[in-house]
Amino acid sequence: MKNSIKIFCLTTVFSMQLLTSCSDNVDANEPLEYPPIGSYNTSDDVNAGNLIAKWSFDNSIADSKGGLTGTGKNVAYTEGIKGQAFQGSKAQERYAVYNNATAVGALSSFSFSFWMKSGQTVPDGGAPGQGKGIQGIFSLVNPAGFWGGLNLFLENPDNARPNTLRLKMGIENKRVAWGGQGPIFNIDGAIDTWIQVVLTYDAVTSRYTVYKNGEKGTTSIYGTPYGPFTDLNGSCILYGDNPGGPDGSNANPNNAPLYGALVFATPNLSQLVIGSNQFSTSPSLTTTHGDEGWATDYAGLLDEMRIFKSALNASEVVALYKLEKTNR
Repeated sequence: MKNSIKIFCLTTVFSMQLLTSCSDNVDANEPLEYPPIGSYNTSDDVNAGNLIAKWSFDNSIADSKGGLTGTGKNVAYTEGIKGQAFQGSKAQERYAVYNNATAVGALSSFSFSFWMKSGQTVPDGGAPGQGKGIQGIFSLVNPAGFWGGLNLFLENPDNARPNTLRLKMGIENKRVAWGGQGPIFNIDGAIDTWIQVVLTYDAVTSRYTVYKNGEKGTTSIYGTPYGPFTDLNGSCILYGDNPGGPDGSNANPNNAPLYGALVFATPNLSQLVIGSNQFSTSPSLTTTHGDEGWATDYAGLLDEMRIFKSALNASEVVALYKLEKTNR
């Protein structure tokens, strides 16, 4: 027993000396090195060669990747998931407009990644006003069209799913017969909480995929008359003409062509708006019509928005989520 006590005491003394020696060699001002996540050390490393635009909204509306500066209207910021965030409003127009966004206008495949915190949308109910209706988040502006080339917005709520955010990506492809596609991502458990969203489209396979917090959506994609799919498992194929499949499937008995490479307009589009629809700004960014009573600006928070010119794969999506979540 005494021998055991002596060994324990000696071991304890040695351990304390070792710890003291180690602490003497650590610079308190030296940043700690974290292990890579999926071979990436920072979020900016993920598919870096295909990143074309990035907005961190750290008291600025500038795009730190593509160099777009933008012109803001009533822009405000608040605490975000990483630094500051864009703060929308139910009572006031808030958005930013960017010119010369040629890289976005030339997209064929794409990935949109961003963090959002939003309440439920409020239908206009026959009495339109600021903060009522669908909420525009992003548009690739087409000044000669009703909709832009890309239109990201929160849809009005589904009465059967009142606690679900309905995030729609409207795509206009002038190359095919069924040019207008609008898959909706039904996001459960997303009201008034920070979530990361990634939306990808691969022009080679025509596959559209949605992710929440690094994981592919489950029973979450709902189609429109331009896409006969209902509650698919986080992914669907878009077709350039009527595929003839029944609702609830992504079948293609008509052997319709794939949606394929995107052509938003000719010549290419090059203007963006963040925080609104292209027709909800003052003045409207399209010459075809002005403000619509069933639509409004985004009222929630938006942070760490990225656009890639390729479809991120699942491992890249989860790495991006984990890195951004840990402020890397």
